Amino acid sequence: MARLMVLPLLAALLTGASPAAAATLFITNTKSDSVSVIDTDTLEVVGTIPVGKGKPNRIVFHPDGKTAWVVYDKSHDLGVIDAEGRKLLRRVKIGGNPYNLAFTPDGRHLLVLDWSSDTSNDEVIFYDLKAEKIDGRVEVSTWPAHGVFSRDGKLVYVSGETAGDVTIIDVTTRTTVGRVVHGGGDAMGLAVTTDGKTLYAAAGENKAILKIDTATNKIVGETPLPGVVHEATLTLDGKYLYTTLRKINKIVVVRTADDKIVATIPQKGFPDLVTMEPTGRHALVTNRWADLVSVIDLTSHTQVRTIPVGKAPHGMALRPR
Repeated sequence: MARLMVLPLLAALLTGASPAAAATLFITNTKSDSVSVIDTDTLEVVGTIPVGKGKPNRIVFHPDGKTAWVVYDKSHDLGVIDAEGRKLLRRVKIGGNPYNLAFTPDGRHLLVLDWSSDTSNDEVIFYDLKAEKIDGRVEVSTWPAHGVFSRDGKLVYVSGETAGDVTIIDVTTRTTVGRVVHGGGDAMGLAVTTDGKTLYAAAGENKAILKIDTATNKIVGETPLPGVVHEATLTLDGKYLYTTLRKINKIVVVRTADDKIVATIPQKGFPDLVTMEPTGRHALVTNRWADLVSVIDLTSHTQVRTIPVGKAPHGMALRPR
């Protein structure tokens, strides 16, 4: 029996195979000037990265998983973190008042969603990472908040927080090719279905989730929610949409097959962003004013535990494997 157990291990060593490393989730703590690192298998904090003053907020990984980029709300610059070494490498200035970030799927450009300031307009800045220079700007409506790419990477959808709209940008030509206006302020969350045919958009103060046909850029459905809706994140199988209603401390789960609300999950303190961990078992949600990340079981749509992190957690990014 012992010999039989050794053989698979020996084979793995000879072929170079090894068990898959656990995924890690990086959480920015806006009032602790740090990033908490969560192991998504054990659901425990396994590290804390000091990132300096400036109110670190949004965080996004480069597609290669080697670096994570942080937005500082107060100092209006960006930080670059070595993901493996878990240390801040440098800080850079791109734009006048950056709020959020997105990388093109090929990893060549960083998109900076920049809010109007003394030195900038409300715009999406294309930053060439290899040349280390800005090589494109696209003006959008007020306060660009979230950005997601079409499945083929040719378009990027950008929500306008105060304008209540979605701007559609051609990534190659750096031009606006469409705009969907819904008029709901405090609009942020966006999610594209796996087949790329539908875009879900949080309509903020309109208290609804909109379903947009990506072929026509027309609103084809609307799901009313019981509060101002902030985030919209699809489960990995696409069967459910998780939305956060920060002002009333709730997560509302919408079934995508019929756009019906199937669960309401109370939260402790201002639920902000949602990330689905890689196994599809749990959703992880930052609760900014409770200094924790809540863990939601995706089968029962119930909270099963919380993970204490730093002060005022907000941004979150899952490291690509």
